[in-house]
Amino acid sequence: MISKCYINCEIILDFNSLLFSILKKQNPDLNLSLNDVQENPQKFLETQDLLIQNLCIIKPQIGAIETLQFLESQNIQPIIYSQYSKQLQNHFPYLKWEEFTDEDKGGIFIDPRLDYCEQLLKKDLKVVLFKNHKLKDKDYWNQLLQNKNIIFVESWETFPWQDFKFLTKPIFSAEQYKVNECDNAATQYWNTFVKLNPIEFTSKIIHGRNRGGTMLGIPTANLQINEEIQNLTKSLLPGVYAGITYLENVKYGGVLSIGYNPYFLDTPQTIEVHLYGEFQEDFYGANLRLIITHFIRAESDFRTFDHLIKAISNDKIIGRKLVC
Repeated sequence: MISKCYINCEIILDFNSLLFSILKKQNPDLNLSLNDVQENPQKFLETQDLLIQNLCIIKPQIGAIETLQFLESQNIQPIIYSQYSKQLQNHFPYLKWEEFTDEDKGGIFIDPRLDYCEQLLKKDLKVVLFKNHKLKDKDYWNQLLQNKNIIFVESWETFPWQDFKFLTKPIFSAEQYKVNECDNAATQYWNTFVKLNPIEFTSKIIHGRNRGGTMLGIPTANLQINEEIQNLTKSLLPGVYAGITYLENVKYGGVLSIGYNPYFLDTPQTIEVHLYGEFQEDFYGANLRLIITHFIRAESDFRTFDHLIKAISNDKIIGRKLVC
């Protein structure tokens, strides 16, 4: 009979994305993947100051809150563990933090580290390997797990509850998830931000990779980055921000990405702004005045494309509340 579910913090909170953004800020040329951070974050982190200052903007992983609520509805206690438990538990009291034990025969252990899951399997424990950030290559995973007797899942939506004799499973609804649809736990813990001392500059709109409108449903203006803009934004972590824009002397609220788009493995750094307005034409070559006012979240390498879309939807909603 399953009584507890031990879950690595990284697959409940998007903690490693904040660590990764801090590392990229400290050394933009660092050839480092999110998987490297996940395996040994303290190896790379020079200072914890930025981490502590921005803990409040860490978002739940897509589907995590619904899963925790489901477990509790089944009278199963979800227990979260992390080497950063002391720092995190004050900011996330809604999670059950408890000293971790890997000897509980009545528990499920869910972790994104293959070597650790294999150690638990040797103790005859119930183990699930959760997809980490290496990266979205299914052939890689098939080869890695060949001849290994281990359950592997890509996301909370695909978790094999039936393998553990569950008669039901969580409900993941796009409508329930959106932060403006209803006031539930999944939306409450996404609706966080840090107010900034405004950063202002003007830049030219240039051609980008044309993903915003076609793939993501969020048309963006890609901005030219010069040395002056690099100096003005060097204090910012790679991530999603909100701010005020002026285009052809008209004021618009906006939500923007400053970073390396890890889901698409982009380099170098880009600045892309989505304006809250209706536009019938492109403005390539026009100047956009931008005032950055709020930090919404660190940039993240989402496990699935659907997760990326859900996150962007929430970014738009939170940004509109802040600047419109």
